[in-house]
Amino acid sequence: MFPLALVKAVGGAGLLAGRAVPPIGAAAAVGLVAYFVGAGLTVVRARWYSHIGYPLPYLALAAASLGLFVAS
Repeated sequence: MFPLALVKAVGGAGLLAGRAVPPIGAAAAVGLVAYFVGAGLTVVRARWYSHIGYPLPYLALAAASLGLFVAS
């Protein structure tokens, strides 16, 4: 579990660093979107459909961050 938490923490730090250096923020947003898409796919592959709602809000936030970086 520690490596997964580390990936999310580095992604969040990358989003914050993206305020100063936009390419870092865009890369962090892409990484977080990929992470949460993978989390959703893992839940679906495990056929644990009652838990699909947990990664989706975070995926939406990461996708919104990516959209804002692309739009700016």
